[in-house]
Amino acid sequence: MTNPRYIPRDFAVEPSEFGRKKNLKWTSVPADATPRELAQRDAAELQHLLCRGVLKLYMPESSNTRIIKLAAALDMTYDRLQKMLSGRVVMQLEDIGRLRVLIGPRLDYWMLRGQSADVVRMIEDRMTQERRARMQAGQQPPQRRS
Repeated sequence: MTNPRYIPRDFAVEPSEFGRKKNLKWTSVPADATPRELAQRDAAELQHLLCRGVLKLYMPESSNTRIIKLAAALDMTYDRLQKMLSGRVVMQLEDIGRLRVLIGPRLDYWMLRGQSADVVRMIEDRMTQERRARMQAGQQPPQRRS
């Protein structure tokens, strides 16, 4: 394997929380940071948001079986998916495309930042809580209308 250009999780104050923690703290940007370094840090933050959404959706109870199935559905190795979700490798546009085909436009909301992102995440968190409560109660999820 070739050396990566950068490791996304290295921009996080707590690298082990990459893709997991809601309000991940990022390292400060040096005053002399190059445009490339700024772009890499921004890309790391976007990857964190996507990975957090994927982990929240596919691993609510930390089940490796679900990630194995996700890797198969994405036609990628389990090892690559694990490294990508933990920020050890850079997510590629093809990876985002594969996730979007599988998950749908929800992926777009995961990359939002700022006030509108807070509103969308609050709504999604509420929907997730309701879905889990229904599953625990043994109820079927409501059918989507066409």
